[in-house]
Amino acid sequence: MSFGESFNGLDAASFDALEPRKWSSNVFNMERMRLRDQLRFLGTSMEAALAHDRHLAWDVTPHAPSVFNAKKVSELVLYFTRSQEHQKAIAPLLDSRISLPDQISDAGEHHRHLILGLRITHDGVEAGLMCHSTAWLDVMNLLNRCRQPSESLDFVRMVRSMPEGCTARVAPDLEVPAAEFDTEHLKRLEEAVLNESFLIRIGRWMQPGDPLLASSTLLPYLRILLPGLLPLWDFFAWRPASNYLVGASPSGGGTVKDAPVVSHDGGIIDFGVGTKVRLVDGVFSGRTGVVIDIDAKGHVRVLVGKVAIRMDARQMRPV
Repeated sequence: MSFGESFNGLDAASFDALEPRKWSSNVFNMERMRLRDQLRFLGTSMEAALAHDRHLAWDVTPHAPSVFNAKKVSELVLYFTRSQEHQKAIAPLLDSRISLPDQISDAGEHHRHLILGLRITHDGVEAGLMCHSTAWLDVMNLLNRCRQPSESLDFVRMVRSMPEGCTARVAPDLEVPAAEFDTEHLKRLEEAVLNESFLIRIGRWMQPGDPLLASSTLLPYLRILLPGLLPLWDFFAWRPASNYLVGASPSGGGTVKDAPVVSHDGGIIDFGVGTKVRLVDGVFSGRTGVVIDIDAKGHVRVLVGKVAIRMDARQMRPV
């Protein structure tokens, strides 16, 4: 039986389905299923506006207790995120930085990637651009990018242009009105990410009973809010064309050996400037050289004898 033929708004029953006493019980699966189907209706309604140009995939988190939610349903989340193909490409990279126990205890992909969407808990609704502080690939991409003054000012300007009523959560205890966001809040975000676990969010927080949650207003509002956040998505998300994970050396030149450098296909580049490498493709295949530069897109310059060659990172191996 399906309940997802229309969207009826989020009323008191929607929030009652996520009462803490119900989180771990299968007895309340039907209540949560109704809510999940309503979120799926919203996802279908917004798919064309959000998913097409950037090839985003979308889903709703499970409504029943399982290994994917630590056997408790404390939230239901409609989320748009990077495509399955892109997720698969960067999975080895994420797995290398997240311990196996953490992968098992928090297996939800919406906690590993930047998302656009709607999150419902017993206490209220969050709508907007969201990223868990432990989703290190996207978080570090943002923080590294914002270390450049011009980039940080661009980010501040985009946040400040959010619609009235929007806020930015930059720490568990700090919710900043979008119009008041500034570079000092980026510093607070970096400090919080290093020390605490929380959900970063740029968007709207609504409590139960908020008029925006009615059936006649929420969907039109989301159709304006979420597509309007796509420029922030492009700024925040790690992509081969937006790769800010290359770390600068203290002197300002080159990269450090242990910087989390990522290639176009999401693979880890396990070498840095000064590393001796063997070329495994191209006309110089079989020759050895020394890495003299790695750019933010995973391209490498190698000195082979007296000749500097620019190649893709996948065409060489450290020796």
